[in-house]
Amino acid sequence: MITIAHLAATALGDQLAAELKGTFGTSQAPLAETVGSVARLALECLANSDALYHDLEHTLLVTQVGLDILRGRTLLEPVTPADWAHLLVACLMHDIGYVRGLIRGDCPVNGYVIDETGARVTLARGASDAALTPYHVDRSKLFVKARLGGSALLDAERIAAAIEQTRFPAPPPRPDDDPTEEACLVRAADLIGQMGDPLYLRKANALFHEFEEAGTNARLGYTSPADLIERYPDFFWQSVSAHLGGALKYLEVTVSGRHWIASLQANVFRAERPSGGPPRGLP
Repeated sequence: MITIAHLAATALGDQLAAELKGTFGTSQAPLAETVGSVARLALECLANSDALYHDLEHTLLVTQVGLDILRGRTLLEPVTPADWAHLLVACLMHDIGYVRGLIRGDCPVNGYVIDETGARVTLARGASDAALTPYHVDRSKLFVKARLGGSALLDAERIAAAIEQTRFPAPPPRPDDDPTEEACLVRAADLIGQMGDPLYLRKANALFHEFEEAGTNARLGYTSPADLIERYPDFFWQSVSAHLGGALKYLEVTVSGRHWIASLQANVFRAERPSGGPPRGLP
């Protein structure tokens, strides 16, 4: 059977493998094929998620941003095949923890594993994968270590360390942070893949309902999807932009990278004006 998930997984896997071999030569074919197979695995797994926003498409977009970051970085400084592989795999796996049933020990009756100690959480009747939002980063790291821990070509601990930096909301940058460090670039790819999505404002309803299930709306004071749009510019400049410097440096040097920057800026511009997104009602 032909499905959108299968087509997307196959296309992305083939693209990433071809990019690696095209950049570093056929001597890197084993690593390239490994990354391609991980891409197919990740997207096929994410296709089983019922989360409204953090789905296959989100991971596809984040990985495309990661790829464009690597393209630009390769033009500016030395980058190894391993650097490419680990950043891409971290992008592919950063939200895999949303999917129920992937972690050994997951059980609808006894609960879903949320950390290395084997602690579990039981979800409410009718809950979606979005209910695992508070735990998905730790679950993603568990999945990576379980599935890639025996790889001769990939360092599961390195990938898990990068995924750790994708927690939301991101803490303010520290003075000693290196914005071009791998984990920081993965975090930036996650943020740009979301907020630079040309259809991001149209997805506010889906994101709002995920936030509601995870308890984020109550914490942030959101009562409507329109709140996400109205407060988005301030949120972007106060909480997001400081984490993007290293990635923007690399995106600026390629045409496809500049498209991401333009889309990122356009979403902020549009959110400041009554166009796109959910109806905001009367002032």
